[in-house]
Amino acid sequence: MVIACTRDCYDTCVFDSSHKVLPTFPFEGFTCSRGIADMKRNSVNRVKDFMIDGSIATMDEAVRKVVKEIKARKPTEIIHVDYDGNQGLLTWYFPARFWNAIHSAITDYSICSSEGHLAISKVYGSSFGATPEDFSKADSFVIWGSDPKTSFIHGWKLMKGKYKVTVDVRLSPTAKESDRAIIIKPSSDAFLALGVLKSLHEMGYSDEIPTPWEVIEEETGVRRREVEELASVYEERKPLTVIGFALGRTFQGGKAISMISAIPSLLGIKRGFYYSNSSYGINFSYLRGTSKASRVVGMADVYKEVEKGNITFMFVWNSNPLHSLPGSDRIAEAVEEGRLFLVVHDPFMNETAKIANVVIPAPTYLEKEDVVYSYWHRYLVYNKPILPKSGVDEITLMRALAREMEVTDESVWEDPWVAVEKATGVNIQELKFKGVMKLPEPEFRKPRLEIPALERVPKGKVLVFGSHPNFTNSQFKEIYGRKEPVAFNSSLEGIGYLRSKWGKIRVKFVKVDDVPDGVIFMFKSNLFDLDGKPVNSIIGNEKGESGTPLLNFTLVQTEIEKEHEEQVKEEVNCC
Repeated sequence: MVIACTRDCYDTCVFDSSHKVLPTFPFEGFTCSRGIADMKRNSVNRVKDFMIDGSIATMDEAVRKVVKEIKARKPTEIIHVDYDGNQGLLTWYFPARFWNAIHSAITDYSICSSEGHLAISKVYGSSFGATPEDFSKADSFVIWGSDPKTSFIHGWKLMKGKYKVTVDVRLSPTAKESDRAIIIKPSSDAFLALGVLKSLHEMGYSDEIPTPWEVIEEETGVRRREVEELASVYEERKPLTVIGFALGRTFQGGKAISMISAIPSLLGIKRGFYYSNSSYGINFSYLRGTSKASRVVGMADVYKEVEKGNITFMFVWNSNPLHSLPGSDRIAEAVEEGRLFLVVHDPFMNETAKIANVVIPAPTYLEKEDVVYSYWHRYLVYNKPILPKSGVDEITLMRALAREMEVTDESVWEDPWVAVEKATGVNIQELKFKGVMKLPEPEFRKPRLEIPALERVPKGKVLVFGSHPNFTNSQFKEIYGRKEPVAFNSSLEGIGYLRSKWGKIRVKFVKVDDVPDGVIFMFKSNLFDLDGKPVNSIIGNEKGESGTPLLNFTLVQTEIEKEHEEQVKEEVNCC
């Protein structure tokens, strides 16, 4: 019997029934600090009761309350917010069938990887790239906008002992252990890629790039010689390029990813990049049902729609929008003022659940059946529960709501296992018997690269985010605690403010050598300021080509509180 970790993570570790990670490739018998702590976390901070406005209720009462609120609104005022808190096909995708059947609004699922999927698909027809097997064969890597030492540990294991170049906006743990680190200005990746293509043209590989070297050097902060050296690494070593999701959340990130992914193809390297392999082999649209939502709201725009009164009901599962969505302080204010009715279905009492009108307990992945996929390796895993079930699972709740609403849409009532079989092409009985089955890999079309027109990057101090080894987004605070909202930077120490045109937050500034001038770095797991306000309060609805919020390109101003400034002066003078 096996069970797969359902976290939003490249690795998707597969465990046996005692929760020991399998020793097979690519898991190799080890997991991260979250996987180790999962059994302990399972009993901490759980949602134990159905709650309506702070009072304990029954499931029937909660369902009736939710349906009553739904019936009082137009479908366009209702939205469900769900994302990758659990990567199970029956947890994340299938439950959306109810909401599509009643034609509520839906988000565009843009906040993470959609920018890169679109950009790479324009070149290759699909964003499917290198597999773990390709990682093991490669003898060198270019790691671009990613920190696999922190967030992709099995991929990092396969890179150990091999030549590595890391491109980033700070000296990350990965950059520190690479043979070469190229530190660039935020959101200048497209210009660096353009410089590599320009160098390759001079070697006879690429079309001519008319952009002057002076512009490339000014935008990236990297000298021409360093760019040419990176191009030489590509030409001589034929490295595998690992492209980070962070790039898709930057200014012109899609254009950057498109060009970066195409560099290996110019050199004849087949499947020479890796971004995310979830775009092939599973029909996610079918899993969500044939009925259509009344409208699609960008994840960057949800708070705006709430502010305008266009959204008055929000159902959340598999997500923590108070932590993750831009402008989430405005969402919280709307709930507090009664302008937004909020329902949360979650195993844990997270920040969004704490302010909800209705809270519904859910089981964890350790407590229910599911089918789990990975966006790196090709294993599809049948999850069999290893702990007693707590709460109501997503499909049972969806169907309870559907019965109360008298929904007749056939997709809601289709056998979920039949739906998974149709969506994956995998025989479910065989999957349940074997526990793990491998999905096929796609054929590649001949790549087509069109050099995009680039805009100059807006100037200013930029707030960027990265992963912490002990947290998956907002998860695992129950085990590792809530960390201080630290803004790492090159010059400031003390308590102060980060300001953008959307607002301000109060943080602790810490001066480090790893972060260059013009960059403020924060861990995305610690997204509440010293006063409990969401850090995303200062992130607006600016977005990329596919709608992805520009979470890694917020222009900010910094300010140290006067009393802390004086305190620092006193400490310096006295010591």
